[in-house]
Amino acid sequence: MLVVGICDDDKIWLEESKEIIIKFAQKTKIELQIQCFSNKTQLLGYSGTPLDALFLDIELGNNENGIHLAKRLNTHWNDCKIICMTNYLYYATEVYDTEHIWFILKSQFEKKIKDVFNRILHDKGKQQEKIVLKTIGKQMMSVAPADIYYFEREKRTTRVVTTWGEYQVWDKLDDIMKQLPELDFSRCHNSFIVHFRYVQELQRDGYLLYNKDFVQISRGYNSKTKEDFLKWSILYM
Repeated sequence: MLVVGICDDDKIWLEESKEIIIKFAQKTKIELQIQCFSNKTQLLGYSGTPLDALFLDIELGNNENGIHLAKRLNTHWNDCKIICMTNYLYYATEVYDTEHIWFILKSQFEKKIKDVFNRILHDKGKQQEKIVLKTIGKQMMSVAPADIYYFEREKRTTRVVTTWGEYQVWDKLDDIMKQLPELDFSRCHNSFIVHFRYVQELQRDGYLLYNKDFVQISRGYNSKTKEDFLKWSILYM
């Protein structure tokens, strides 16, 4: 689940932007929790679940400067992605002195929301650069999820097919799924996990990959994996 904050002193815009985000999350089936703040004091006093992203108004009223606040948040909330919002384009140069992932005009908010969440989810997935697996020789190997085509369970071991070779590991698919970015990977069969970034074509009973391998979809996983692929396609295609 993503935890997203919105900080704006304009209560009308606060509700409007919240509704836009909720509508997008419902369309893409992203699990989302939204926290709203109308001033700096509320935001800095927040002690709930850490925010994955914050939509921050540059002009907060009462001479409160959102750019200065963003710099402060960069220090305290290293993993929070900040999206700076404004009605005025002339703030664009100032905002690049802060660590943020997007500068967005409020007039383009609904139009750009897909691109913004694409980046949020991409950056969140990159926070875990490697997963760790136990090879047949009882050694530990680390592999970047971005390099993996798919996993296939074969009797008591799992075949890991990557862009640079194949490996046999002891780890079970249930345990492997817990380590993977949930948006990019999907369990599509008792014996398979597929990486959507390498899917060339979704067919009736499986995924054709760019390396020409075919990953099967079983009846039990059919609805869920196709729903996962639709969600991924809306964000990245």
